[in-house]
Amino acid sequence: MANSGSRRERRQQKKLAKKSGGGQAADIGAVLEGALADQQAGRLDEAEQAYRQALSQDPKAFVAHVNLGVVLHDQGRLEDAAESFDNALAINPDVAEVHYGLGLVLQDRDEKADAEAAFRRAVEINPDYAEALNGLAIALEKQGHREQAAATFERALTADPGFAEAHNNLGNLQHRHGNLEEALAAFRRAIEINPEYAEAHRNLSHVLLLAGRLDEGWKEFRWRWRCRDFPSATRPFPQPPWTGEPVDGKTVLVWGEQGVGDEVHFAAMVPDLIDAGAKVVLECEHRLAPLFGRSFPEAKCVALENPPAAETMGDDIYFQVPSGNLGQWLRPDLDSFPDRVSYLVADEDRVAELKDRYRDGTGDRLVGIAWISKNPEIGKDKSMALADWRPLTEIEGIRFVDLQYGDTADERAEFERETGTLIIHDDAIDQMADVDAFAAQVAAMDLVISVSNTTVHLSGALGVPTWVLLNTLPLCVWMAEGEDSPWYPSLRLIRQSEAGEWADVIGRVVVALEDFRR
Repeated sequence: MANSGSRRERRQQKKLAKKSGGGQAADIGAVLEGALADQQAGRLDEAEQAYRQALSQDPKAFVAHVNLGVVLHDQGRLEDAAESFDNALAINPDVAEVHYGLGLVLQDRDEKADAEAAFRRAVEINPDYAEALNGLAIALEKQGHREQAAATFERALTADPGFAEAHNNLGNLQHRHGNLEEALAAFRRAIEINPEYAEAHRNLSHVLLLAGRLDEGWKEFRWRWRCRDFPSATRPFPQPPWTGEPVDGKTVLVWGEQGVGDEVHFAAMVPDLIDAGAKVVLECEHRLAPLFGRSFPEAKCVALENPPAAETMGDDIYFQVPSGNLGQWLRPDLDSFPDRVSYLVADEDRVAELKDRYRDGTGDRLVGIAWISKNPEIGKDKSMALADWRPLTEIEGIRFVDLQYGDTADERAEFERETGTLIIHDDAIDQMADVDAFAAQVAAMDLVISVSNTTVHLSGALGVPTWVLLNTLPLCVWMAEGEDSPWYPSLRLIRQSEAGEWADVIGRVVVALEDFRR
């Protein structure tokens, strides 16, 4: 759901920067032409060398400074790119495209206020500069200025009604603030302008799925594979893709995608294929292989390898399908969800051992907690501070267990000093390295309370009673409304009533936990 448009915008920037010219010596014209040819062909190292050669001949070569900045930005060398744009502005401070280019760099450096200033200067020079208005709107939204951002996106679209990326970015803004119909309209307009706009299709799918319009949403979801930032790569399997054909007696290869939580989530549909008579080969992330192998004994579970394992390449396999594509055929509407409380099975002996050890002879309830999402794009909005959980420690008869993956030692120590409440941390279990052990730990809990992260996908798949603490913009798996999840019947969804406000959520958890303890 990232804001987009950089490809169009950088093309515009390069073109206009070349036009703006000024200051270069005539004898470096051939060098600049060669550099631009390399740049346009994607030969960035060669382009950089050529631009630096031009600058060694003429340090005032404006175009060389500008286009070197673009090259360095494309290489991810943000500090060097900013320096190049600053050098260009020292020669000519009145070129909107250069301020715009600097704004892009500053935005990528997360220097929100400085990015805003650069985009504003570009717009001051050229009030109808749609790309700069789009960048300014993104900078404003990142600083929490929602209304200004929306108005600025509209200004960009007034300047250029066919600016598909600005429609997409406006859709993202509306989505983030819960305006689903407005978001749908913006994404559809972006697609109308550019039918091959993969990011807009994917963003449209997220809103449709969030709204419970599953059939339409899954069809759009297939565009994820064409998005530049999609974290998974297609797999080189020779079999034809499965598109809903009868599978009775046929072997179907299901292969995982995205992260561990996503693989667990989509694995909910593997039993449907088995029930339909398919022989399933399930390729999964290697950490999931023991858990999936125990949970789906009728399937052949194969750990992901590159190149793929021989078991996944055989002529006996009729179809192959990424796990996220299963939804289009097996979950077309809310009535298609089976009456199934759980589908993963933890190691029962290990579960029993952990229960005994954590209870330590007491009759206390075991409540596992996790408070952070590590999602690099939206994790911050989903996460809490452990200190926010302090009101829960006043409830007696509860033993809290740390289910948060990653290093929590310092935060736990501070929490324990301030509250006097010990949070059990099991050094023998590395939740990220040993998912099977993590599953046993989760299954040992009487209750799990967590923000939206891998922990809740695992606990829901295991059928453990779980309370999921959701921000105002939940992932589409949680849908926009309701306390229940069709994917995980054991889950209860506790939603923020106001963006960024967790105190009310924790207050409701305290009341519910008092009842649970009794």
